[in-house]
Amino acid sequence: MVIENQPEVQTITLNGVSYALNIREIETFMQQCDLFMDANQNDFDTMTQVIADQLIDNANANTSVPELRAQLKFLREVSFLLRCMMAPATPSSNY
Repeated sequence: MVIENQPEVQTITLNGVSYALNIREIETFMQQCDLFMDANQNDFDTMTQVIADQLIDNANANTSVPELRAQLKFLREVSFLLRCMMAPATPSSNY
């Protein structure tokens, strides 16, 4: 993965495909989350854990753990992304 940081655009290249990062959409996402929860690292973690628990608890009795694995891994990665994406800025941050 290559991250380019240019004043006019920020992109991530993954497997030869470039993706634009839209900071305004991230800001809008955070504002929307803030309407129904405290939009901070711990609450993102809690929310994804609650969703994972609900997924497990409400799965069909015939659903196996391997069938749920991809969904649970995705939630874990989303939680990680949200925690890292919105880390509080401090004077010593290298962002």
